[in-house]
Amino acid sequence: MTQAEPKHVKILIADDDKHTWRLIEVMCRGQTYDLVFASNGREALEYLQKDEDNSIRMVLSDVMMPLMGGEDLLAAIKKHAPHIPVVLMTSHGSIDSAVRFLNAGAVDYIPKPLHKDVLLHRISAVLDTSRLAEEIDQLREELGRSKGLNDIVGQSPQLMDVLKKLPSIAKTDASVIIYGDSGTGKELIAKGIHQLSDRSHKPMVTMNCGALPENLLETELFGYKKGSFTDAHQDYDGLVSEANEGTLFLDEIGEVPLKLQVKLLRFLQEKEFKPIGSTKVSLADVRFISATNRDLLAETKRGEFREDLYYRLNIIPITLPPLRDRKEDIPLLADYFLRKFAKQTGKVGLVFAPRAIEKMLDYPWPGNIRELENKILQIVVMSDRSVIMPEQVTFEENEPSEPGGIHLSGELGTFKEEKSRILSEFEQSYINRMLSLYMGNISRAAKASGMDRKNFWQKMQRYGINARDFAQSTLHR
Repeated sequence: MTQAEPKHVKILIADDDKHTWRLIEVMCRGQTYDLVFASNGREALEYLQKDEDNSIRMVLSDVMMPLMGGEDLLAAIKKHAPHIPVVLMTSHGSIDSAVRFLNAGAVDYIPKPLHKDVLLHRISAVLDTSRLAEEIDQLREELGRSKGLNDIVGQSPQLMDVLKKLPSIAKTDASVIIYGDSGTGKELIAKGIHQLSDRSHKPMVTMNCGALPENLLETELFGYKKGSFTDAHQDYDGLVSEANEGTLFLDEIGEVPLKLQVKLLRFLQEKEFKPIGSTKVSLADVRFISATNRDLLAETKRGEFREDLYYRLNIIPITLPPLRDRKEDIPLLADYFLRKFAKQTGKVGLVFAPRAIEKMLDYPWPGNIRELENKILQIVVMSDRSVIMPEQVTFEENEPSEPGGIHLSGELGTFKEEKSRILSEFEQSYINRMLSLYMGNISRAAKASGMDRKNFWQKMQRYGINARDFAQSTLHR
């Protein structure tokens, strides 16, 4: 059986210099490109208008040409055939011209004289991005953009594989568990499953199991009856009842204490539960989706997570890779957040210089999409020009400055009073910093501090600290 011939890609070259034609032909020799040439922008446009089968996949155009130059050609293409990527070539390369080209809609620019390695690398990158964008658009159309999947940004093979599975996963009521580091987009995938399911007309209810103390997890999930404990002034139905006939998404499922895991397992098996203080069994038809950044199987072996609950939750596992393993998604995500925050701050029209994107591609992004989102917001807020340059993309750790020493009040109180005040300031600052570091996850913050979770929670209550204030955007959990 013979291997199929690689499919050739047609590229339109617009340049009035025949020497450049021959040079590009030589440089592209051996590549799977069909090159067609035009002497100016007007001729190139005529060729595109006759291209009824949309065979042209890319336009590579000089800037300075008679009759119609590259910038005017770019404007015409963006108006009549915006799906075709345009790369401009110029002998007068400068930051100003590069900014102008990018603002006008060019995907890239190449300075002359041309170099083979640079030319082939840029052509390949543009074609790969264009092809993947078409694939993801087709997949989104199949999944249904109206169902809210347009917030899932990316075109990497790893993400594509996950998205392709969502329709079949959504057709069932089997429990799903989504694995992935913090900030990889687990909640978005959960929403996608819900929105593609027959339950989409009912609510999807979300609970972050790490943001609540143990004594509140059960009441929040299963509800309670009036008078069942001191602060129970009225009946509370709980999230399970709220999610009836819909979906319940439990983020950070690994934070659920063992005692509550027993009741959660019973509900998963029987669809039955008892609100605290109630003698009657309640029923709820709920589809379970959970998420974690932990290795739950390893935790079952250590006795930190119930094995029977693990297998009940792990019927359909989905794993989201960290951002460092899907680098092709970084430019798309960066552009998505740039447009989002530029609109919010009234700085519409911001673009990235190519080298700024390359700098982002070289960074490992330990905080994943959430860290990228926060970095772009920082860049947009601080930017005072229309193009984001590489020197604006910095990754130094800018921790809040701490006092260099102990500061006593202007009017000193007694030793005991000043010690109490300073201790309170330290405790409040420490709790805030820990919650900020662990993004509102009380369990992880308490564990890292070496404190019992209950004591950690009590100190939060004492200083009026709310864990939800430290939870980053839920868009990328």
